[in-house]
Amino acid sequence: MSHNTGSVQVLAPHIEIGPDSGNPATIGNTWVHNFVHTPAPSGTKFVMLFFEAVNIPAGNRLEVDLGYATDIFDSSSSTSFWTRPINHSEFPGGIPIRYIADGSLNGSVELSEYGRGESLAGEPGHPSISNSDPFILSGSYTEPTYDPFWFCNNPPAWENVACIMPLADIRRHVSQSCGMIVTVHGHDGDKGLSTCSVTLIGPDTIITAGHCLSAPEEALTSSVTFDYQTDCAGNVDGSYNPVFHKVTRVLKYRWNDGSGMDYAILQIAIPPAGLGIPVIPMRASLPLIGEQIFGIHQPNGAVKKISPPHGVSETVNSASVSGVGVDIDVSGGSSGSGLFDMMGRYVGVLSFGTSCNLSYFPSPSILADIAATPAPAPDQDVMLVIDRSGSMSGDAGTGQSKMDEAKDSASLFIQLVEANVGHRAGLVSFSSTAIIDEGIGNLNAGKKNQLIGPAPYSAGAVGNLTPGGWTSIGDGIDKAQSELAGGSNAKTILLLTDGLENTPPMIETAAHDIGDTTVHVIGLGTEANLNGGLLSNLAQSTGGTYTRAGDGLDLKKFFALAFGDIFEAGTLTDPTFELPRDQRQTKSMEFAVCDEEKITIIVGWDKKEAHLNIVLKAPNGDIITASSAGTESSSGHTWSFLKVPLPFVGEREGSWSVEFHRPSGGGEFPPPAPSLRYFMNVIASGGPLITPIKSKKRFYTGDSIKPLVRLAYPSGQDLPHSSVKLSVLKPNQAVGNILSNTKLEPPTEINGDIIPAAHSTLIKLEQQQSEPLFDYQEQWFDLHRDHKLLGHFEANGPWGIELDDLLSVPGNYSFRAVGQYGHQCKGSRETSWSISVAVAIDADATNQSVSLSEVAPGKVSLTFIPQDRLGHVVGPAALGEFTVDGVTGSRLVEPVKDNGDGSYTVVIELEPGSELPPGIIVSQPDRPSTTLGPCQHNKTEAFTPFWLWIIIVILVLIILTLLFFSM
Repeated sequence: MSHNTGSVQVLAPHIEIGPDSGNPATIGNTWVHNFVHTPAPSGTKFVMLFFEAVNIPAGNRLEVDLGYATDIFDSSSSTSFWTRPINHSEFPGGIPIRYIADGSLNGSVELSEYGRGESLAGEPGHPSISNSDPFILSGSYTEPTYDPFWFCNNPPAWENVACIMPLADIRRHVSQSCGMIVTVHGHDGDKGLSTCSVTLIGPDTIITAGHCLSAPEEALTSSVTFDYQTDCAGNVDGSYNPVFHKVTRVLKYRWNDGSGMDYAILQIAIPPAGLGIPVIPMRASLPLIGEQIFGIHQPNGAVKKISPPHGVSETVNSASVSGVGVDIDVSGGSSGSGLFDMMGRYVGVLSFGTSCNLSYFPSPSILADIAATPAPAPDQDVMLVIDRSGSMSGDAGTGQSKMDEAKDSASLFIQLVEANVGHRAGLVSFSSTAIIDEGIGNLNAGKKNQLIGPAPYSAGAVGNLTPGGWTSIGDGIDKAQSELAGGSNAKTILLLTDGLENTPPMIETAAHDIGDTTVHVIGLGTEANLNGGLLSNLAQSTGGTYTRAGDGLDLKKFFALAFGDIFEAGTLTDPTFELPRDQRQTKSMEFAVCDEEKITIIVGWDKKEAHLNIVLKAPNGDIITASSAGTESSSGHTWSFLKVPLPFVGEREGSWSVEFHRPSGGGEFPPPAPSLRYFMNVIASGGPLITPIKSKKRFYTGDSIKPLVRLAYPSGQDLPHSSVKLSVLKPNQAVGNILSNTKLEPPTEINGDIIPAAHSTLIKLEQQQSEPLFDYQEQWFDLHRDHKLLGHFEANGPWGIELDDLLSVPGNYSFRAVGQYGHQCKGSRETSWSISVAVAIDADATNQSVSLSEVAPGKVSLTFIPQDRLGHVVGPAALGEFTVDGVTGSRLVEPVKDNGDGSYTVVIELEPGSELPPGIIVSQPDRPSTTLGPCQHNKTEAFTPFWLWIIIVILVLIILTLLFFSM
């Protein structure tokens, strides 16, 4: 869908051709219709015909003249199809369509739509006018108006491939095998024609970008030509007669599937003698930085171009398994084109980019993906890794301990996972050391019983967890990895912790051996007791998700969401509510079901003495409960769920609703029903997915952030009439600022777990004000598919937005993306994740706090308050967030000292004879280093060495003595 080059016109009524049309044969056993289209306002460049309701019995056939060949369809053809592009100028009386009944006198086809190649304006923000004219009907070729968004030079540095000289030049040889693909894209009444670029990599095999197709099925509407070119000056001679080749099969399709890959390999129909053009070999290694390259493409559906011109050299800027970076000129329609080395080998396929910053998905990654054996089934190996340190004995904010809430959440997760289908599960818990509470094994009824026991699922290995001791998260990960080793299933760790690691092995050590395991992390608590940055970085580095559960109710909700993300298609809806005291049932909540295969209704509540039953209402009004035949249900102490396969008694698409009822009964004078906080999740199985595209970078205050999500079917097929909104919960307070203005409390102990001074202080402050120390503001944003913003060529790429001013306060940011799609049936998907934002230590801001003092000859102490430009300080007890080294001429002789008030002191020894001023270099991961010292600011007095002061004093004494004796 790289560039719009035509429209799709709907015929009303359809034109039926064949014996079953009721019309007599035109001649003999042949029904003929000469189709005359309505010309485009700017002139029609070519025509494509669409037939549906196809019924061609054996022996019969449908023929459509193309002007250069004939398309023939028979009983082996599908029930609907598109022809190849037609040179309609060859048929002034209409395009001949023949239904030939050589087998039986029945059958017919319906001509319902046609594609019309024409000049069209580009999408908003992309000033272009297409002129894809592959048959060059006027006899002279006219260039389109190009979209300059991807230009590195203006005018672009490219030329027609016929300009390449000498004829033996490898670039001219390669150009023969590069071509243009024409595709019908879109849904329902929103269809159009588009072009991309392709390369021949097999006798009948081409490669293009996956994003050129909204879905694999769209490829079968496509046709390819390798002939669309002119001479160097843009002229054609009388022998010009291009041929299109029909795409017949999708061999490999990678796009929008979470893999990060972007390519499609397609098979085309070729003549018996072959195409007569060379097959381009795919390079099995990455190019070197600085290696010379070139690209051949058809921008905006134009004739073949080479970038740069053959007399100019361009080289590789970067190369990795995810992309080869170059800065040549391209435009819309160049998507899918090849990048080549000077030996004529295929290096990569044009995937995305911006001006002077293009990225080609590399051929060695494509070859490795093709060679990989696909997993036969989406089975999962999951290890629960649960914190049982002493701090887990604290209150979870629900009246239950954190440990009890963790047990309830784990039992909900285990019960939700389908048994006897190939999944495996196990449990590791950690405090001062980790233990394997239940080894990984096939998840069947017996394994579930070993993990959580019988209803209410509070026994087994999970039920036996008891809090006490220190916190070694790294040991928990190590033990889980030992269980996950081997096996062909996808590997996942679901980690729950409420605190800070305080004994080895640490996360940093364990993460080095994480392999291909995905780690999802749930942090229980507030900024006061979590190292959000560490947990967020762990999840991001493995492709997992970090979420922060503020209390025990959130914890259950996020375990349910983790089930949806790992095993199902995600969440339809995810609200939290309150049920007032003595109110017997909740309000009815509606949600839409479209093409889901199963829905799971989950409810969790915050008080163990209460219970809620699920009452589901189908679109036709039928009531479905846990007692309904064909459903699956389960209940624990503080949760229930109901699984309903779809269609259920014929009901699927439409508006469903759910209520939650307190159990009836309780005698003549039942106890008063308590007020409840509760959540509802509706988890979907089947249908579309919404997936965050997770960044592996660390975030700092002042950074720009570009949240991205994909909303599509698992195959990558795009969703019609879709939109995505994003909610962000942003912190209002900075931990460092609070701690810098407060005297640190000493470390405390909770059931054998040591809580560091900073977090002990924050916890005490929270207790003193009887409410969370940190609050958050919610902001909503509409996400877009903005090519300029996201750097993608296609309208069917991810949804996103660039936010320059969002990350203005350090702390935890929670994101919730809500996608909606569909026209007649409006479906929805939701996904959530969190990131941690650290203080970006800034030289200008921090240097204002620098002070120096002499501690001994040749040694000085330098004190500084690390802070950002926005007034946020790192704060005390943050030595793990940055490292310090000396500048040239300065050497650190003591460890950095934390002064407990947000300032830090380091002792520096000056190298003998060095005339450079003392200074330090402060470094943070994934950020440029910051240099601090007296030469970086104007408020600190210039440093004067101790020995120079002695000389000055001696000189003053000598002068005073001489003055005294001269009197």
